[in-house]
Amino acid sequence: MIAKTEREFQILRNSLERELKLIEYSIQKTTEKLKDFEKKHGISSEEFHKKFEKGEIGDSQEFMLWASEFEALELLKKDRDAIIRMLKLCR
Repeated sequence: MIAKTEREFQILRNSLERELKLIEYSIQKTTEKLKDFEKKHGISSEEFHKKFEKGEIGDSQEFMLWASEFEALELLKKDRDAIIRMLKLCR
């Protein structure tokens, strides 16, 4: 058990809730960046990333940035899901 008292659980919950808000904000901003790339290039980020991983689309600096944003979004979503699971345990 991580927290022994109700106060410790409250601190843990509050910290997780703050982190969740930061991650959700980052997801929103990253999604906006991906939409800009998609609009510019006329392809979804998912399709772009598949082609990028296969080496079918090139490796320009812009494509490297797009791929990085896409991968960051995937990590952010995993972190968000983990925090949501942890918050359920703290209720």
